Amino acid sequence: MVSSNRPDCTTGLLKFLEDPRYPSVGPHLRFLGLIGLWRPKNSNFKRFKQFHFYVTILFFCSQYVKCLISMNSDSVMLILKYAPFHLGIAKSCYFRKDCKEWEKFIDFMSSIERKQLAKKDEEYEVILKEYIKRSRRVTYFFWGLAFFSNFSIFSEPYQYNQIVENGTSIYQHIFDGYTPFSWEPPGYYASMAIETVLGLTVSAYVITWDTLVVTMMIFFAGQLKITRLKCVQTIDLSSRSKSHENIVKCHIFYKDLIKYQKKFNSLISASMFIYLVVISVNLGVCIIQIAKIEDDLGTLISSCEFVLACLIQLLLFYWHANEVTEESKLVSYGTFESDWVDSDKKLQKEVALLGLTTTKIFVFKAGPFNVMSLATFISILRGSYSFFTLLSETN
Repeated sequence: MVSSNRPDCTTGLLKFLEDPRYPSVGPHLRFLGLIGLWRPKNSNFKRFKQFHFYVTILFFCSQYVKCLISMNSDSVMLILKYAPFHLGIAKSCYFRKDCKEWEKFIDFMSSIERKQLAKKDEEYEVILKEYIKRSRRVTYFFWGLAFFSNFSIFSEPYQYNQIVENGTSIYQHIFDGYTPFSWEPPGYYASMAIETVLGLTVSAYVITWDTLVVTMMIFFAGQLKITRLKCVQTIDLSSRSKSHENIVKCHIFYKDLIKYQKKFNSLISASMFIYLVVISVNLGVCIIQIAKIEDDLGTLISSCEFVLACLIQLLLFYWHANEVTEESKLVSYGTFESDWVDSDKKLQKEVALLGLTTTKIFVFKAGPFNVMSLATFISILRGSYSFFTLLSETN
């Protein structure tokens, strides 16, 4: 009986995460609302979530202050080892700073999807449902991967707590932030409880921001497919005025996509640049630590799992950004697939003009120079390996 109820529970949870007002990003907004980054409704919970947010920020910032004051290499290595968590601070701060712009963009993409679904056009619905389904698969897969990664990360320090050197027990920590408790039992367990709660909070910031960004990239790729379909359907041989109207609407829709693609790129560019720099160093550090592991299968597995999660996280961004770029190159081809040959010369000129204006290549950038593509992803892996060899030679 228990096993038969599990699918119903899972289905119920997935339905709860959905929001018809936001076809693509419903689950993400539910999660963002839960952690206090998206339109909290209840004033009491809003104050608590804001307080929790600032406590989390202060805790992680205290690590950098302690690191600068003590200049301890172990503290630096600990920060580098768990760099993706620290990136959550930057991502959440940028999100809070640009919250109004995020809301405008989310409202734009959701209004487009609701209108397209309301039209009951079979060809549009196929594209819409396909990319929304794909978004859900990526999102839930990444959330599941993060859950198992967090389980191994937050349980790993306890495996080393009984190591004794010169008669002194060593107690490992996940983060090196300030807590008002001793770093030895019983205060150690209180400190670890605080680190775990705040670490899980930052992890929630990271995975929600990441999957939201990937979902928006999938949205752009899907809408570019729809734009190409609009180009194919521009010519209505039974009505010249209808054909002209279709061309105008297609042009306006495409220009809106360009406008919001630039806005979206500006929202993620700074965070992605920080992520690019930190994750490149982090991969090298983690690989060095894996190379030093001897006769500890559990630590080796958890470390490899963490590196794999970082690589998958990076690949998700660059794969889908690359897909948007490739789809943008195909939009203008839709004008050649229309019935322009059988239309009059004036409409043919309008179709030709539409074909020229839809040749814009959509590119996402991490910072001012780094283009997000599969070629760049391979370059990052090479850079991480070079960093690994450099550190290996210096140690």
